[in-house]
Amino acid sequence: MSPRRWLIVVLAGSIFASMGAQYRTQNFEVHAQNQEVAQQVGQWAEYYRKAKAIEWLGQEMPNWPRPCPLYVTVNMEGPSGATSFNFHPQGGVMDMKMEIQGPLDRLLASVLPHEITHTVFAHHFRRAVPRWADEGGSVLSEDDIERERHNTLVRSILNRTQQFRLRQLFSLKDYPGGNDKVMCLYAQGFSVSHYLVYISDRQTFLKFVGIGMAGNWDQAAQTCYGMNSVEKLEEAWLKHLRDTKGITIAQLAKNKEQGQLASNAGKDNSGTLVRLTAPPVQPLQPVPVVRGAMPGSTQPGQTFGSPQQQAKTGYLPDAIPGKSQPGQSWQMPAQQPTGVQRFEQQYAPIGVQLGAPQNQQPTQYIPPASSPVGFPRQ
Repeated sequence: MSPRRWLIVVLAGSIFASMGAQYRTQNFEVHAQNQEVAQQVGQWAEYYRKAKAIEWLGQEMPNWPRPCPLYVTVNMEGPSGATSFNFHPQGGVMDMKMEIQGPLDRLLASVLPHEITHTVFAHHFRRAVPRWADEGGSVLSEDDIERERHNTLVRSILNRTQQFRLRQLFSLKDYPGGNDKVMCLYAQGFSVSHYLVYISDRQTFLKFVGIGMAGNWDQAAQTCYGMNSVEKLEEAWLKHLRDTKGITIAQLAKNKEQGQLASNAGKDNSGTLVRLTAPPVQPLQPVPVVRGAMPGSTQPGQTFGSPQQQAKTGYLPDAIPGKSQPGQSWQMPAQQPTGVQRFEQQYAPIGVQLGAPQNQQPTQYIPPASSPVGFPRQ
């Protein structure tokens, strides 16, 4: 082969490789670096689309008229994602686009279910959802490590009395300025969403948000939870956090499930039971996703990355006054690892699973720390 022909072949191969691969499912058009990743993400996207719709709406969503473009970049940077929607003036989603990037294990275990939940909410409400509920509910769809991290974060915010009053939080139509306030919105949004789902269910939560979006959060609290005002709801939420200090989110879910099973014992359960098929492959053992970057008001999706370090002084205009006393800390006590846990932490294998579904226990990948990405990201 002549040198010129060899150069043409190399350049053509480089151009083809840079184009990446595509994988089409019923509702997604996945773009990724290679076919293997595109197929795996596409299968997981369809699984989460069905699972989250049944979880939140009690039924599957109809197929979308056009597949959602889903752009995937697998790298060693901090996991992040963004979903943007164009809503019709009369209501309904005209089109949408999803972008995710980071280690593959975190994309499958955390980022993708978060983004898919945004599409479930957009389908249900047919317009932009209040940021606290949109983000809080989407974090609620993530894995245990992310839910627990947000539970820890909101207690830290309460210890410093830097939280939003709930009436102010509910009135926010867009992300507040500054990474610290954005992180507060995420943490409080998750905590309030978790509390409301914990005392009822996801469908009641969506009903509450719908009534509140119509302009009356007090009526929403009364209708859905029997509380006379947002302030009464706030008192109940704070009491719940005090009463559950030291109890993990996973344990609360287990306690609730056991209570429901006990209450249903002996009943004639003749209704239809909906079961989901098994997911394509278990995601790798997760590590935290750190959020901070958001799109502007013209892009009703969300983006998250590595936030700036939070300020240690009050920064929210309507923070609840007063200081927490040492004996009244909201924070859960730190748990020291056992000897076995210390051994596992020290010698945990490192790797990222990019191949086809495997049956063996996946390994753990811990990404390096990343610098703040800033916001908004367009």
